[in-house]
Amino acid sequence: MSNALSSACRPLQMPPTPKSVLMAMADYSDEAGRCWPSIPTLCEWTCFSRRAVIDAIAWLEKAGAIVADRSNGRHTSYVLTPSGFVQPVRHMHQCSSCTGADSAQTSASPAPDPCISRTGPVQQPHPNHQEPPITISKATTKKRRASAPIASVDRPDDVTEQTWADWLALRKAKRAPVTETVLRDARREAERAALPLTRFLEIWCLRGSQGLQADWLKPHERAGPLPNVLPLRPSASADFRGKTYAGTAIEDLPPDLRDAARAALAAS
Repeated sequence: MSNALSSACRPLQMPPTPKSVLMAMADYSDEAGRCWPSIPTLCEWTCFSRRAVIDAIAWLEKAGAIVADRSNGRHTSYVLTPSGFVQPVRHMHQCSSCTGADSAQTSASPAPDPCISRTGPVQQPHPNHQEPPITISKATTKKRRASAPIASVDRPDDVTEQTWADWLALRKAKRAPVTETVLRDARREAERAALPLTRFLEIWCLRGSQGLQADWLKPHERAGPLPNVLPLRPSASADFRGKTYAGTAIEDLPPDLRDAARAALAAS
């Protein structure tokens, strides 16, 4: 390692990759500036890829910072020449404007610059961008409200709470309204079928239909549920019917009953 070469290479201004390769070569060079590190060695020292190291060596050769000798054929040797380093001149873009005396004379109507974009500037989204509010039309709202029936009438006194709740649930499932007119028609059909209103609504719920008329009822539905009939209790004498009993002789009676039995017979 040559400290003099490292000190001479350190202030040179160049891209990071060539600079790292140059400092690695300075670390392996002798006092004369000669070194012969392999490409894998330089990759390990700089942590760059093989392609990046090869491109950096070509850049250093072009800038005059090193001289490469590939005449050996087996390995390449390098000589560091920091004093000969010249920063490569970047080619000016053809669209860049030139200054100077010659550039002062310009035509009255210059041709349009082909490098100028024909599109307008890109507008960046506002940081407080907000989505427009979603507007729900009144027609849709009315349609949704109409699809779900609302009980607009109270439960009749002659209908049980359970039957009324089941019937309302059925009407809601069928998307059918519950109004005074519907209830009045149901009561009229119940009277035609000679059924209480609560029984008529029970049959309606069991059928699961949207409507029900008296003419649609079947005989067993018109009959209604059987009343609870209690079984007849047998009379007290039922157990003695069909039985024959023989008299008991006075002598066979207990002693304390014999006198009473004789007195009864004498009185008869």
